[in-house]
Amino acid sequence: PSPSSSSPAVTKGLFILWAVPGQGGRPLQPPTLQQIQALVRHMAEDAQELFAFYEEDQHLAINNLCRNNRPPEWLRGPVMVPGGVRGTMVRMAQALQDITQHQRDLNPPGAEILRRLASTHLKVRGLLSNLEGLFPAPSLPPGRRPPPGPTAPTKVFRQKLEGCRILWSYARFMAKLSAQLEARSRRARREKRRSRRGSRLSARS
Repeated sequence: PSPSSSSPAVTKGLFILWAVPGQGGRPLQPPTLQQIQALVRHMAEDAQELFAFYEEDQHLAINNLCRNNRPPEWLRGPVMVPGGVRGTMVRMAQALQDITQHQRDLNPPGAEILRRLASTHLKVRGLLSNLEGLFPAPSLPPGRRPPPGPTAPTKVFRQKLEGCRILWSYARFMAKLSAQLEARSRRARREKRRSRRGSRLSARS
């Protein structure tokens, strides 16, 4: 099947391939823009489902407590700038670890919320491992470490709320990224068609 297929089964199958690194921790083959686009579309849907589940599971679906318009600085736009997506995914992977650790203190092993968080964390790591070609990481001066992830609040309710707001902002970020990749793909297809038409006209003259 085509890598750009929107079938959920195909998308998930491609994700499994991309998430398994080759030797040296790098993918065996760099993914195409269409494959990244399919993965991001799937991740955007997954992010929205995770947020909806978390909001309901944590009893926060009142007065739009989680749905604020003040996302953490690292989850704000613009999205598609050099290093922007990669940097956000690094921070998001850490944030998911923090949220998961908090939820482990509140839930038994194997709880649905833990399973969903682990699944999303795997997807974030899978995307991160395949971004090098599409969104090169900016070079960091020697000895400089990436900025730390969000600081976990101390009280249980504030931890729940902070996690919920991060998941809400993450869902919006991924939806925006998916839309921007779709627009980028459309532009690439238009340019390819124009190039083909130009080649045919040159051949006839």
